[in-house]
Amino acid sequence: MKLRILFSIFILAAFFAGANSQVIFTENFNYTAGDSIGSHGWTSFSGAVNNLKVVSPGLTYTGYPLSGIGNACRVSNNGIDAYKNMTDSISTGVVYVSCMVKIDTAKTGDYFLALLPQSSTSLYTPRLFVKDSSGTLSFGISKGATSSVPATFGPNGYAYGTTYLLVLKYKFNTGSTTDDEVSLFVFTSPTLPSTEPSTPTVGPITATTPDANSIGRVALRQGSATLAPSLTIDGIMAAKLWSNLTTGMVRNETTADKFELSQNYPNPFNPVTNIKFALPTSGFVNLKVYDINGREVNSLVNNQLNAGVYTVNFNGMNLSSGTYMYKLIFKSINGTVYNDIKKLMLVK
Repeated sequence: MKLRILFSIFILAAFFAGANSQVIFTENFNYTAGDSIGSHGWTSFSGAVNNLKVVSPGLTYTGYPLSGIGNACRVSNNGIDAYKNMTDSISTGVVYVSCMVKIDTAKTGDYFLALLPQSSTSLYTPRLFVKDSSGTLSFGISKGATSSVPATFGPNGYAYGTTYLLVLKYKFNTGSTTDDEVSLFVFTSPTLPSTEPSTPTVGPITATTPDANSIGRVALRQGSATLAPSLTIDGIMAAKLWSNLTTGMVRNETTADKFELSQNYPNPFNPVTNIKFALPTSGFVNLKVYDINGREVNSLVNNQLNAGVYTVNFNGMNLSSGTYMYKLIFKSINGTVYNDIKKLMLVK
């Protein structure tokens, strides 16, 4: 009886670990330069001038899965705002949103990205700011409107015209209706930690403003001409786990007939390719990339996952042209071990 209970607990734990291993939003602006993002799934909801437009080239950041894919989006300091829904609405746990940004101008501080429920165009809870600080930049966050609680800014010293990787974190807490936490991490290329740093760049803050009931939309805001920055933003990703931000892993299907490691596509590739694999049951997955001499060059997955079909994004921007190998080892919940290895070719 005890063994049966323990086995059931293990299966439930594996299920929830797999269910949480999800990227719930990606936006690479892989569209024609000059297009309005409203033509590509974004909904305009505020303002009357300056549509949010696709611009070329896209931004790059060493090691980030969404680096160098497609183009980017131009955010001005005055104009129309827009939102796009995530594939899931989150009300427990943690939501991470990462993006690459390059700031051209900044003023006294306004937010340019925010998260809100799928049913709202006004309940911005976590907000992402930037301001000028004596000729350099400071990034900041708020939890709700700044009319009651001002935004909290981190250190200055960030440079104009430089691409930074920002990770906005919203953590749902259950102690009260005002104790959810907002944090911000700011990274300079090529820094991209595989695990969440213990100390964020800004926060965590809780404020006295009400917690979000849920988060299910990403909004881009062009602010006010007297406060807002002008910038380029690219590679927006929302996920439930930090590890998703470094691998870009997406669960495509919830069931699979058998264990399978597919050939990456495209192949040859430059610099981004996708690796798909299928898991017939829950279990522990280890997916790594090696050079032709067997040296590990990237660890893509090292997680407990639920059964299903997954796609992992691999970016070889920081590698030399050549032949590489990717190996998948899967230990199922019943102890069976599967493994497979395939070649992939990077051509720059």
